[in-house]
Amino acid sequence: MNDITQRTRSAPLIVCTVLALSALSMTPGMSAQHQVAAQQANCQTFTETGKVVCGSFLTYWKEHGGVIQQGYPISSELNEVSEVDGKSYTVQYFERAVFEYHPENQAPNDVLLSLLGSAFYKQRYPGGVTGQQPNTSAGSVLFSETGKRLGGRFLDYWKSHGGVMQQGYPISDEFQEKSDLDGKSYTVQYFERAVFEYHPENQPPYDILPSQLGTFQFKRRYLDAVIGSPVPNPTPDALAMLRKRPLALPTLAPGSECPVSPKRKLSPAPPPNLAAEYVLGDGPLYPVAYYLGGGLLSLENMTEEVNKGYQVKVRWIGGPSYEGFALVRGRQLDGPGVLLIAENTEPLQKEMPLRVVSGWNDWPASTLVPSPGCYGYQVDGLNFTEVIVFKAVATKP
Repeated sequence: MNDITQRTRSAPLIVCTVLALSALSMTPGMSAQHQVAAQQANCQTFTETGKVVCGSFLTYWKEHGGVIQQGYPISSELNEVSEVDGKSYTVQYFERAVFEYHPENQAPNDVLLSLLGSAFYKQRYPGGVTGQQPNTSAGSVLFSETGKRLGGRFLDYWKSHGGVMQQGYPISDEFQEKSDLDGKSYTVQYFERAVFEYHPENQPPYDILPSQLGTFQFKRRYLDAVIGSPVPNPTPDALAMLRKRPLALPTLAPGSECPVSPKRKLSPAPPPNLAAEYVLGDGPLYPVAYYLGGGLLSLENMTEEVNKGYQVKVRWIGGPSYEGFALVRGRQLDGPGVLLIAENTEPLQKEMPLRVVSGWNDWPASTLVPSPGCYGYQVDGLNFTEVIVFKAVATKP
């Protein structure tokens, strides 16, 4: 399962209104004790997502694998009622985990990880999973706490990445699972706090990848009610709310497969004058496939602008099913590169705000990428979020 969210459908993707979404997901809800801890410690701003991590959360993140193990922060701190014990905790969401602050515990146990693996296992497999195969290879371990066996590369990863404290006990044996992200089947094993995926196409240590359970949980709790809800009357405040929505683009290991969004034919077809029969993504806003090479953008014949990168014209269109404000942002998924974008009449920047009117819309625009790599757009509307992935290659495939 590649670490990529193809639209918010890729996770079991709760708020009543868009205003509630903004307030819940973006407003710090720190306890008084944790506010003091944050003030006493250095804070770090992550330009990849625009989020700040402070105090004991930052310490835990640094000491427990950083971006490889936890992912980037995708929310600010907020108060949240636990689905496990019904109590309220200060939490912060990361791509692969949710940190909970427990002031009743002495450090380092004042920061605990939510039991996301258990929650998703129960949600996805309420009746259990058939076809599980215990790993009985040499050196494998049977856990009496859950009756499950752990061995091979999964055991190696578990031991070297925090063991019980970080991953929890195994709650399943190994089995084959079809990815919601790319439709492929992978060997997986569920743990109380994580899901391990085996990617034999990657070189170690990137052959074992933890699922982005933090991203999935954030979308499930705070975006579900927005997807498919009636579109409110657009106002400038709505665009401001879209800017506050987390940039939930995932991070890929260097050299891993780039899960390019498939080119598809629009139905119903747009008017012939748009010349946009094929697009990328599920809409209702799309980049026209032709301008991105059908998802594989060749930089071979482009001139690199000094200290900037490669600029390419990318037309966007909007279908008649959506009317309101939208915001397009993006970044490199397998590296630190910044993706710049703008309509042709505007200077390139990190976001492209759009006003979508009734009927078909057409926006001549440009995208700038700094180098070859895997890139993602995140398109946010008042009632949808979508991720579109393309790959920039040095030569024509």
